[in-house]
Amino acid sequence: MGKLSHCLDCPTQAHYTATLCVLKYLKQSPATGLFFATSSNVSPTGFSDADWAVCLDTRRSVTGYCFYLGSSLISWKSKKQPTVARSSSEAEYHTLTLAVCEAQWISFILANLHLPVTKPIPLYCDSQSALYIAAIPVFHERTKHIEVDCHVVRERESHFWFIEVASDFHQGSSC
Repeated sequence: MGKLSHCLDCPTQAHYTATLCVLKYLKQSPATGLFFATSSNVSPTGFSDADWAVCLDTRRSVTGYCFYLGSSLISWKSKKQPTVARSSSEAEYHTLTLAVCEAQWISFILANLHLPVTKPIPLYCDSQSALYIAAIPVFHERTKHIEVDCHVVRERESHFWFIEVASDFHQGSSC
């Protein structure tokens, strides 16, 4: 659906055919839904990833993250970033920022439901440079252009456990 939504301005026959495939899938699987397994583990785990300069027209990157509660997927996002990132590190750091904000919201919801949340929340990221920017609160020549709102990661670092993960293992890429 995300790919189809990019073509609303000038759809072609190929887009119409793809839309019919989506509708056929929905019609054939009305009982399919999200499955929440019963387990004692209600701690959220997150994955974040960015696809740098993927849009050939605007050169904007795509943000992607997903969160699990135990083994159940509870939150995900894949969206084109609002600004052009000057480096893959900036794109990954922007994605990490959005993932941190989502993790905070999930923690808030779980706390309001009186469910214990283990802190720090594990947040997997495949960008060593983005994790370095988050961990070391020093402005470098290469990071001074990163917008101030992205530094929410630094501010809330003690609430999260940032874990570097190999790109081929990364689940955020498939969200």
